[in-house]
Amino acid sequence: MDSEGKQTFFTPIGEVGGSVGYSGVSITSNPSQVAKAADKYLKDSLLLHKLTERVYEILLEDLRCQKERFNNYSHQRWL
Repeated sequence: MDSEGKQTFFTPIGEVGGSVGYSGVSITSNPSQVAKAADKYLKDSLLLHKLTERVYEILLEDLRCQKERFNNYSHQRWL
C-alpha cells in the first residue's frame, strides 16, 4: 500500500464499541508482517498521519456510542 492507497486491516461491522465490532484477518498472526507494516507506517509520515487520524475518529465514535448507551440506561422507564 502506498500513501495514496487505502487499505483496512479490520472492517467495522456495526457499532465500534461492541464486543464483535471488527471482522477480518488480522496481520498480527504473523510477526514479520506486523514488523513490515509498522516499518512502512513509521517511514511514511503522511501514511502515519492518516492512520492516527483514523484511530482518533474511531475513538471519538466509540466514546459517542458509550455516552449514548449510558444516557439510555440512566433514564427511568415508566411501565
